[in-house]
Amino acid sequence: MQPKVLVCPLNWGLGHATRCIPIIRQLMKKNCRVVIAASGASLALLQEEFGSEVKYEEFPGKEIKYSRGRFMILKLSTQLPAFLYSIFKEYRWMKQNVKRIKPHIIISDNRYGARSKSAVSVFITHQLFVRMPPKLRLFQRLANRINHMFIRAFDYCWVPDIPDAPGYSGDLTHYRKLAFVKFTGPLSRFSATENYTGADFSDQLPGNFILAILSGPEPQRSILEEKLREILKDEVLVGFRAIPGKMKLKKTRKHYWFDHGNSDLMRWCLKNCRAVVSRSGYSTLMDMAVFGNKAVLIPTPGQTEQEYLAKMFNRENYAVSVDQKNITGLKYALEKCQTFAGVPEIKNSDLLNNCIYQVLKQAEKNQ
Repeated sequence: MQPKVLVCPLNWGLGHATRCIPIIRQLMKKNCRVVIAASGASLALLQEEFGSEVKYEEFPGKEIKYSRGRFMILKLSTQLPAFLYSIFKEYRWMKQNVKRIKPHIIISDNRYGARSKSAVSVFITHQLFVRMPPKLRLFQRLANRINHMFIRAFDYCWVPDIPDAPGYSGDLTHYRKLAFVKFTGPLSRFSATENYTGADFSDQLPGNFILAILSGPEPQRSILEEKLREILKDEVLVGFRAIPGKMKLKKTRKHYWFDHGNSDLMRWCLKNCRAVVSRSGYSTLMDMAVFGNKAVLIPTPGQTEQEYLAKMFNRENYAVSVDQKNITGLKYALEKCQTFAGVPEIKNSDLLNNCIYQVLKQAEKNQ
């Protein structure tokens, strides 16, 4: 049997798509036929990564909007009904298209509705235990019960972390053990052993530079970019703006900006920079773990998961955490991060292969 696998990453930033890349590569090595169902920037990134090696489906999803100011919690709360409705629409899309695509396995990265009784369904998350904002902490237990109810509808739950606490995700996955969880080990599209050319841009880029990686939804992405351009205007900086488009270098004084960068260019920059400034998104942390980068983390305001991860990495002496409202101290933070241990490097393991093997065996058994 040559299994057909439908891979469905969420389109909230690029992290869900990028961490599906090593999974897709392993599936292809095992002679699986891969179909990617995605939308927006996530779909564009995966199309650039895999080209004609896989097939593609347009799978629309809800995009979360963020506030510019103090009313972040209110803004997110008002979108909850739309988010729940998007889960229903995902499930309806799957019901309509599974008969046509006929997958043996469905791998969903944080798309709660991307499952089917006719296929082995896998859910990927690094947030088993939802962290509510302080003002909504009374709803913490209810939120986790609902989260686990949705996850248990899948046949398997994969967590991109190591089994031993605190790992890279801390209490987000290690708060207590759950029987339905399997750990894949950290997932990154990069490898420390590969040779990177810099996508023909390396000879145009400076040495000893700070790398700025922007990500996440608007308007917070643009707000951080404006602040970095101003505060670091006298620093040698290479930045990625996370805007879909052509990979074109734009130089202004000591800054070298790309709207978009392919995997080769991103890997080269991560390997050669002296420090990284970025959001504390989990997939970004996984990418930095490949190279053990020194880093300053600036969590997206109001995104409790990122705020928790930034504080945990600061507490563990991995990276310096800076609140966006106090970003004027960024230069000092960049000096301080050089005294920190750096993001702990990923150790090779067979955890992902074991997870894939188990799912393939289950799919074969179901035939």
